[in-house]
Amino acid sequence: MANIETDRVYQDFELATRWTSEPDAEILVADLPGFKKEQVKVAVTETRKLRLKGERPTGGNKWIRFHQEIPVPLTVDIDSVSAMFKDNKLYIRHPKVKTEIPQTKPLSPVKPPVIMKPRDHHETKQGQGSKEIVGKSSGGKTDQLKHDAQQKVRELQSGKKELIGEPKGPLCYKDEEKDKVGAKWFEKYKEATGNVVKEAKNKRQLLCNLAASISLVLLILLYVRNAVRSSLVWISEE
Repeated sequence: MANIETDRVYQDFELATRWTSEPDAEILVADLPGFKKEQVKVAVTETRKLRLKGERPTGGNKWIRFHQEIPVPLTVDIDSVSAMFKDNKLYIRHPKVKTEIPQTKPLSPVKPPVIMKPRDHHETKQGQGSKEIVGKSSGGKTDQLKHDAQQKVRELQSGKKELIGEPKGPLCYKDEEKDKVGAKWFEKYKEATGNVVKEAKNKRQLLCNLAASISLVLLILLYVRNAVRSSLVWISEE
C-alpha cells in the first residue's frame, strides 16, 4: 500500500472561487468538477483564513490535487461557518456579524407659543375699582401706622439738620485761634524767604562787581606792559 502511494503522480488543480452576498451571509462558491464530498476538506485557521484542500484519481497512478487558503472578511462570524457540497460545487456559508442599530427616540411635538390677549379698558377699570375697595376696607389701622412712620421720619430729619449745622460756643473760638496762628506762621515764612532772596541778589551783585574790577585791572596791566615795550624799542633805536 505504501508503494502505491509513493508511485502516485500529482497534478495541481487551480481552484476557481467566487463570492456571493446575501442579506445575512457571505457565501464562497468553489467549482470542483469530478470531485466527491469525501475527497474535499474545509478548515478555518487561527489567522482567519479558509483552508481548502482535496485530491482525486484521474486514472492509473495519476492524481489531481488542490490546496488553497482564502482570507475571511471581517464582517462575518468565523465560529458559525458551514459548508455544503452539491452538483460538483462547494458552498461555504459565512454568517454576517449582527450589529445593533441604536434606537432613536421620537421627537416630542413642539408646543405652540401662548399668546396673551390684551385686557380691555373696561376690565382694567374694574380691577382698579376693586383695589380701591380693598384699600378702604383695611380700616383706619393703616392710616395710623402711616402717620406714625411719617412723624418718625420728620424727627430724624430734624435731628440730622441740627447735627449738620454750624458748631456753636467754644468750637468756633478754637477755630478762630487756629486761623490766627496759621496766618502768623505764613507771614514769618514769607519774611524769611524774602530775606533769603534779597541776600542772594546782593551776593550776585557783589560777584558781578568783583568780576568787573578784576577785568579792569587786567586791562590796565596790559596797557602798561605795551607802553613799557614801546619805550624800550625807541631807546634801542636811538
